[in-house]
Formats: sequence, structure tokens, C-alpha cells
Amino acid sequence: MPFDLLQRMKHVLTWAAIVSVTSASTRSRTALFDQSVPTEQYTDTWVVQLLLPQSQLTLEAHTLAAKHGLINQGQVGNLDDYFAFKLPETDQRGNLHLTGTGQKNHISQALSNEPNVGSVQQQIARKRFKKDYSYPSDPNFSKQWSLVNRGQTSGRKGLDINVEPVWLQGITGSGVVVSIMDDGLEITHPDISPNYDFNASWDFAHDDNDPTPTKYYGDEPDRHGTSCGGEIAMAKDNNQCGVGVAYNSNLGCLKVDLASVTDSIEASSLGYKNNYIQVYSNSWGPSDKGFVVEKPGILLENALKNAVKKGRDGKGSIFVWAAGNGGWNYDSCAADGYSSSIYTIAVGSADQTAGQASYDEQCAGKMAVTYSFNSRTFSDDGSYDPFDQIYTTTLNGECTDDFTGTSASAPLVSGVITLALQANHELTWRDVQYLLVYTSNTDPLTDGEWTVNGAGRKISLKFGFGAIDAEAFVTRARNWTTVPPQISQTLTSHQTYGSARFGQPLTMQFTVSNTTSGVHFLEHVVLTASLRIEYVRRYTITDYYAFIKYEAIDEASVKRWLLDPHPRRGDIMIELTSPQGTTSTLLPYRNYDFVNSDDEGYAYYLWPFMSVHYWGENPVGTWTMTVTFKSSSGYVSVSNMDLALYGTSTTPQAVANIPMVCDEACARGCYGDGPNACDVCKDFRIVSTLECVTTCPNNTYVYKGSYCNGTKTLLPFVAITNSTSKNITVSASNSLVNVAIAVGTSMGLVGLLVLVCIVVTCIAVYLWIKKKNERGNRLRYHVLQSEDDTSSVPV
Repeated sequence: MPFDLLQRMKHVLTWAAIVSVTSASTRSRTALFDQSVPTEQYTDTWVVQLLLPQSQLTLEAHTLAAKHGLINQGQVGNLDDYFAFKLPETDQRGNLHLTGTGQKNHISQALSNEPNVGSVQQQIARKRFKKDYSYPSDPNFSKQWSLVNRGQTSGRKGLDINVEPVWLQGITGSGVVVSIMDDGLEITHPDISPNYDFNASWDFAHDDNDPTPTKYYGDEPDRHGTSCGGEIAMAKDNNQCGVGVAYNSNLGCLKVDLASVTDSIEASSLGYKNNYIQVYSNSWGPSDKGFVVEKPGILLENALKNAVKKGRDGKGSIFVWAAGNGGWNYDSCAADGYSSSIYTIAVGSADQTAGQASYDEQCAGKMAVTYSFNSRTFSDDGSYDPFDQIYTTTLNGECTDDFTGTSASAPLVSGVITLALQANHELTWRDVQYLLVYTSNTDPLTDGEWTVNGAGRKISLKFGFGAIDAEAFVTRARNWTTVPPQISQTLTSHQTYGSARFGQPLTMQFTVSNTTSGVHFLEHVVLTASLRIEYVRRYTITDYYAFIKYEAIDEASVKRWLLDPHPRRGDIMIELTSPQGTTSTLLPYRNYDFVNSDDEGYAYYLWPFMSVHYWGENPVGTWTMTVTFKSSSGYVSVSNMDLALYGTSTTPQAVANIPMVCDEACARGCYGDGPNACDVCKDFRIVSTLECVTTCPNNTYVYKGSYCNGTKTLLPFVAITNSTSKNITVSASNSLVNVAIAVGTSMGLVGLLVLVCIVVTCIAVYLWIKKKNERGNRLRYHVLQSEDDTSSVPV
């Protein structure tokens, strides 16, 4: 091909690319920001309700329409007695309506006067907007690997909460109220203020309505709540920090002084506006040093019970709780009665490699985890350089990437629950827990020491039921049927007392019969017991405070206390085996728990050891409790035992029909038969119907090729990131194929198709020129796009 012709074609192709991209960008801006609602436009169609027996409706509709010079278009949907009447195309009487006065035009009036007509509505055309999704433009969204993980942390791609598909469905938390209970919230922060909810906030430390943090400077400023709140509700596309999981939700703060909080303040905070606030996110609790045992006081315990019964107009308040960061200290959330309550949702942390976070605690009450720890920031010598953790807001209007711990996990889960409540506001507090059980993802998680319970659910002390998956959670929430009311029964053992010694475990049994059991589908199981270590010398709470003092002074003293061979509370392990053979460790060994009694002489007094590992099992049969004591001196006495079973009398409809094998279109999890019932699709999902398909209609797709949209094409994120055109430089030595590839890569699928047509045209013209041997002609090309062309939006 002559060099001058190639040069001319290069200029044509470059010009075509600029025109096409600029045009597409312009359309994108219009689609995204032109949200004005036009004036109501009356149409030439009336819907008439007929008051006649069903057998007479069709004939009367034809007769009545003809009488008034209209065309009967038939029944409206599945409404038997409603019919649509339309003006003939040549008849303009429909334009004679009176706008803005509420008066009917003469056709509406004439129809209303008919004796067999119940109501008449002239139809009004109103503009509706596609719930299209645009990739967040926030400057540091790319750092939010816990939301969208593309390998930013050198970990495995896809290890995130899988929230972007939910945003693609148009679910962003709109209309849902979530509050954090914490040390305050910077309500003037530019990434928080757009979603701040004054009505969902209160300062219980100072008894006023301003939850702004008190301490801004020093070694430990009150930044914790601001970081938690940002994870949930940072605003989208406002050129600040990043985005929250539920970036259109209402965010409040219940401020407390975490250094000095009472039972009454905790009860008042979590009982605040239970019918207005829907989700309470809690990233606090007792000390994680490994030797603390603490549960809610009587006031908070009653406040939680009251909230799940009466909150959200009877659907129940939802409490999310950080499971704890005491993993380094061999701590267990089984000794934390806040996170191990049946009324709260305990969540832990996994790291960027899908392993358990090194600080994460284990317990049988943990329900799920999030990917919220980047372990590569720790060096081999144990030093810590916090970066590339959870990206969120901090004080003074700034952002941070050093937030981590289970404190970061609870807001992520709270955000996902907030999204689900927008999709289905009828979800109860127990529905939410069921959704975690049935949609959390176990597949990527490593070294979970998984077991399968009698109902076929995979369970783990480390990960609960798995990593939360927002797409699966919200998709199933849309189609969820509320579970039956909770019932419970309490059993006592025929033994009232027993003891465990080194090498001699204590075994006690509880029997559930068909005649005595009202519960046939289990949710939570709670073993309540008092344990006392019998030994000459006691280490009491006074010693506990002494230990704290030693800890601050001398590491050697700390180790001396920890290695002392006296019998300790941490030497106790409790296991419970169900009739179906599921063994759950209700209390693991806690190697740093040197205490052996409280001020009353008990290691644990009437302590509720809770497990969710029996979820879905039938409790009928013999339950076996085993208490093991690994200290070679002293022994453990066990008393005041009872076993409480919580669940339903029948299998909930929402889980009763889950097939053993999902449709081949499902990637993981389903709630029924067919491609419309998949939690996550193997290939593609149609946005409007949520049906899983192997190919998209019209070959259109959105983010990562996973979602189809039949009305508008949204292409994956490509090089063009702004609404301005991008010039394309092509050297004269490149072939036409390379030109097409260079331009097409920048423009996406639609642009590539246009360029293919241009290249073919160019070749044809070149052959014609060569044949005629004509010189000096200038080539002119016009890029034509019909009104049906779809725009390419960066996503």
C-alpha cells in the first residue's frame, strides 16, 4: 500500500476515534447526570374498571369502547376487571385534557358516567431512569481492596466482599439507617457529611446531639468511630477518599466514652431509637489480653432482648459485633459475652491470602469473616508498618489506609446488611443471621479446619460459615421468605454436679425426645454452667490488676505469671456433641488466662457458652458435654448446668426447598431450581431479571463481563477514564490491523466494530484507486451512528 495513502488513512482513523469517543462520552454524561423529571404527559389511553361478573367483562369492554369511539386493547395484565381503551391514531381528543387543575377531560367524564364503570384513569407518561452503574470516581477507590480486589495487595484477586455486583443492581443502601456505637464521628468530614443522619445520633458521654470526637490529638485520638463510619457510608463520586459499602445509606453515631462506660450507658445507646435505626455496628468490647472474661450487664442484656422483639416495628434491631483481636494472646470470643450473644452477629477477619488474620479470635459463636487484614505489612521479626489495610476516613477531613482488625470487619458486614435491607426491608433480625449461614463463602478460605454439621453446613471456629459475599447475600435477600417465629426450650441434665481432673474429663448428657422437643430446626444452642477451680491458692481479679501492672513494667514478669504451673481458667476446654455427631468447642484453651477465680470464687459463673454450629440440625436425641482440664494440679467443679435450644418447630420455607445440586448456570449457592435462583452466576446475569445465562443478549455486558443489560451496553473499565477524547498516535509503519487494535482497545467493543467497517471501506477505496490509477484524490469518511447506538461508560 502506498505510504501517502496509509498516512491519509491514519489521520482518518484517528479522527474517527476522537469523534466516536467524544460522542460516546457526551452521551454518558447526559445519561448519568440528566436526572430532571419532565412535566407529566397525558397519553391517549384510559384504563377503565368494569363492575360486572367476569363472564360479561370482555363483551362489555368492546361495547363500551366502541360507544365512545375508542379501541379496546384488552385486559390490563392479570387484573380481571381493568381494560385499556385507546384513541385511534387520527383522533386528537386526548389532548383536550386540563392540566394542573385536577379536572378530567370530556372522555374521562363520559366514561365515568357509564353505569357499569367503577373508575377511569387517563394514563400519564412519566420519565423513568435506568439504574445504571458507573465506576466510582473517588480518588482512592483503587486502594479499597476489601471491596474490589484486583490484586492490589499482592494477594489473590477476588478476595473481597463482592459488593460491586450489588451496586450494579442499583442497591446502594438508600433509605436504610445504620449507626455506629463508638468514640465519635467527624460529622463535618467531606466524605461523611453527605450521608450523616442527625436523627440517628446522640452523644451519651456528654448528653447532647453532637457526636463529634472529643480528643483530636495525642497518642490515641478518638478516630476509631470515624474510620468505622467511613467504611459503611463514605459518599460516592465526590472527589474524596473512597466509597462506603452502602454509600447512599443514612449514617449516625451513638457516641460513648469507651474508656469509662457503664451498663446503663450501653443499654441506653443500643436501645436508642430502635424503630428508626435499623443496624447497629459495634467495633468494641472487653479487653483482648487473653485473661478477661466479661459479658453484658443485666441492663444491656435486657435492652438487646427488647430491641430484637420490638425494634424495627417488630422485625428486630440488628446488632453487628467485632469478634475481637486477641488471637495473638490466645484469646477466644467465647469469653466475650458481647459477641457471643444470640442477639448479636459476631464477625472476624481473614487476610489477603484467605488465611485467618493473625489477631483474629476463634469461637463457636462467630458467624462470618471479611477480608480485612493485609498480612504482608508485617515483617518476619514481628514489626508492623501499617499500610494497604482498610482504606477509610479519619479525623481532620483526611483519609487513611492503616485501619484494620475485627474493628474493620464489623462495619463491612453492617454495610452489606444495610444493602440487603434496601432490597428487602421486611427482613427480620433472624432472617439476616440465616442469610449469613446460607450465603457465606467457604471456598477461598484456607486452613479453616472445616467440619460439616448434621444439616450439611460447613462450619469453622476460625471462619464461622465463611466469608461474607454481598452479591449472594443481597440476591437471596430479595427472594427471602421470613422465617417462622423463634421458639426455645431448656433442658437440664440428670446430673447436677460433676468435676474434671487432669486425664479425667467430665462427661454429662442431655436428652431431647420427640415428645418433649418443640424445636425441630436448630439455630443457636447455649450451654449455661458455673465452673470453679478447686485449688489451695487462688489468682483473683486483684491478681488480674496486678498482672496488668506487671505487663506495663516488665515482660519477664509477665512470662513468669503465664508460665506458673498453677491451675488456671485457661486450662479448661468445653465441647458439646449433638445427636447428629457435630462436635463444637464451646470454650477452647486460653493459654494466657492465668486467673482461676473471680471475686466470688468462680472461674465462670452462670456463663452462656453459645454455638451456631448446629444450625439446621434436628435436636432430638442425646447431647453430650465434655469438660477437659489440662492442669496437673487441682480440679474443676461444674454446676448450674442447662442446655437451651433456639430455633423453629418446622423447617423454614426459605431453606426448605434448597436443591441438593444447583443449576449448571450457578457458580455457587442457590435457593431453588433453575437459573433464576442462583446466588452467584457462573457466567453472566441479566440485571433486570437476575437470571443466570451463558451469553448475554446482544452480546452486551457490564463489570467484569458478569452482568448483562438488554437496554444499554456498559463495558468494562478501559483506558479512557475522562469524558474528554483521547488522541491516538500511530506510527506510519503500523499496519491497518495494528491501527484498528490500538483504537479499538481504547474505545471498547462498539468502537472496534465501527473501525472494522472503516478499515474495510478504506481497503475497497484503495483497490478502486489503484485500478483507476487516479492520484490526488482526498479520502473523506463520515462516521455515522444511529440513535440506537449505545455508549461506552467506564465501569
